Amino acid sequence: MKRKLQTLTWTMLALLFFVPSITWGKNIDLVTLPARSSIELTIYNSADLTLVKETRYITFKKGSNRLQFSWSGTLIDPTSVEMRPLQHADEIDVIDTKFPGQKPTHLIWNVNSTYEGQVKVEVSYFTSGLTWQMDYVGITNAAESTMNFRGYVRVYNRSGETYPNAQVRLIVGKINLVEKIKDLARRSGYSGKLTSMPKARYKRYRWRAARRSFDEAARVQAGGMAYGQKQIVKQGLSEYFMFTVGGKENVKNGWSKRLEAVKAAMPSFQILYRLRTHQYGSQPVRFFIWKNSAKFKLGESPLPDGKIRLFKKGKTKGLSYLGEQKLRYVPIKGSIEINLGVDPLVMFQQQKTNMTRSNFDFSSSYLKEYVSGWDESSQWTAIIRNYRKKPITVEWHQRWYGDYTLGSQMNLKKHDYRTTKTTWTVASLSKSKQVLKVVQKKGSRYKQSRIVLTSEQ
Repeated sequence: MKRKLQTLTWTMLALLFFVPSITWGKNIDLVTLPARSSIELTIYNSADLTLVKETRYITFKKGSNRLQFSWSGTLIDPTSVEMRPLQHADEIDVIDTKFPGQKPTHLIWNVNSTYEGQVKVEVSYFTSGLTWQMDYVGITNAAESTMNFRGYVRVYNRSGETYPNAQVRLIVGKINLVEKIKDLARRSGYSGKLTSMPKARYKRYRWRAARRSFDEAARVQAGGMAYGQKQIVKQGLSEYFMFTVGGKENVKNGWSKRLEAVKAAMPSFQILYRLRTHQYGSQPVRFFIWKNSAKFKLGESPLPDGKIRLFKKGKTKGLSYLGEQKLRYVPIKGSIEINLGVDPLVMFQQQKTNMTRSNFDFSSSYLKEYVSGWDESSQWTAIIRNYRKKPITVEWHQRWYGDYTLGSQMNLKKHDYRTTKTTWTVASLSKSKQVLKVVQKKGSRYKQSRIVLTSEQ
């Protein structure tokens, strides 16, 4: 019995040493991918998708090669991983991809090569957990005549993987992945509903649709254009573009990083006071206005959604806060209009005086006569007081509810059938008065809701 136990013990010890040697023997030709030489991240917020492209240098031997790729502890989707040679592509063929059962976070490429030597390859895959958020800061000088404008993108990395020295690209806008998946399925001969498609197949179509869209945006951006020029990609119901953040950054896992994406020293911008009682209330509202164009040292690309905050430099040190607003997608040559609210140094007053009635219409009923319509004439006086130390421009939109005839020395124009518009300048530390002669048709003399403009009566 003792001899049998000794024999069994030696047998188990032999197995302990022998099994690893067998495993090592099987992996003699297995090459773990070397360190990455470059990384490119294309982040698409709307679908929590990030396309990662890595370049590596691998030494191939002639014949069969086995390459191992692992993703332990990350949100990488293994079904989306692809490898392609960027050099000697006609001499290197990826035969198949295997997922070893004993290593659930590994895959192995079987590659046949007729070339021997070092080759640059691209490994690409989709991962989740990378998102971005845009914000803008504008700082004017003390006179509010020039502005330094900056745009920053903050990248959040919760993917489980750190990406050193990465080029960051952002997909801005909406890609209709569902429509693209339907198109891919139709071209592949699938006629069923997407809801009944096997999950694995749907995921493959989703990766292919996203990859094509990302590649299309990259081609448009790089297709014969200088660096920094971007264009919008429009396909079907989609509208999106690729925004490239300059330089390369270390995007660490579990951290967020703020990167400068837009930089402009604007030589000027417009300050406009909008007086629209039907929209903003009874007092003028101050706007800072400029364009996403070369005139304002911008216009290289559309500007993504984000929050913008405006500040003004003091005459000494320090900044004063002017206001903030949500900035929606701004195309190239599109306007940026920031509402800073009511300015306490600019006041508006309106008075209605000298009211008279004329041109009466009479009607009768049951032998009684009564007034059925008339014209009501009045004088409207609009006064703007400017307590600022520089002139201001006021854009006045006035809405008239009824049938009106308006006469004025102002440069009065129609904005629509019931709204007039005019613009005038008010000198510094002064007031400006404008007078309108208004005739409103009432009762039976009312024809329709409209305004008729005449010279001053």
